[in-house]
Amino acid sequence: MPVRVSLLTTNRSMTTAYQGIPGDGKHNAHLISDIIPFQTTLIDGRRVEVDYFRHVEDDIEEDEYYAGMALMNLIIREGRSWPFDQEFESVDDWRGYFLSHSAFVVRAINNGMDSSKKDSSRSGEILGCFYVKPNYPGRCSHVCNGGFITAPRFRRLGVGRLMGRVFLRAAKDLGYKSSYFNLVFKSNVGSVLMWESLGFERVAVLENAAALEGMEEGELDTAYGYRYDLEKLPDNYRP
Repeated sequence: MPVRVSLLTTNRSMTTAYQGIPGDGKHNAHLISDIIPFQTTLIDGRRVEVDYFRHVEDDIEEDEYYAGMALMNLIIREGRSWPFDQEFESVDDWRGYFLSHSAFVVRAINNGMDSSKKDSSRSGEILGCFYVKPNYPGRCSHVCNGGFITAPRFRRLGVGRLMGRVFLRAAKDLGYKSSYFNLVFKSNVGSVLMWESLGFERVAVLENAAALEGMEEGELDTAYGYRYDLEKLPDNYRP
């Protein structure tokens, strides 16, 4: 098992879930080198890997920073699962939010499924992405937060659950003591069911929390707060 380190020994602990220093998503990568990259097979037989974002200078088509920002902006426009209502305009701004600490992609490692189907994937395509970083600054930086995005056409394939399981292992090995998700919207039933099935505890209910797309005018959705005690995660837990 990796040696635990204090998250308070770095200026990065002063950042929070909503602000950070533009990075590459590989903060303290040596602590999780035994699980990243992680390869597995989805429920439809598609082979994927969980890995760091690949940065390719001067090639927007191949640079996964741009792909990650585009995917997040798509989810922001969708307006159903994240609180943001403004898209990221620059990759550096997005890096400051998503890549300030530890961040990963779920990447296809073979050409998946029939290419004539809408959920087919090409080798190297991103099916989802997520981050692990402090939820709060300074003295509370041992409580982490996670943000998860599954590309819309790859939903219901187990991508979200895969990210959640890798998140737990990575978060513990990175030295966090617990995880707290601030805003899991009640209307996002799939997300609610998934986190509860992974052992997250609902510890907060915030009424009238979010004006989401697709709701009636003036209607506000409820948000839940979910906690996971990472110190109770078994040392032999594997994604």
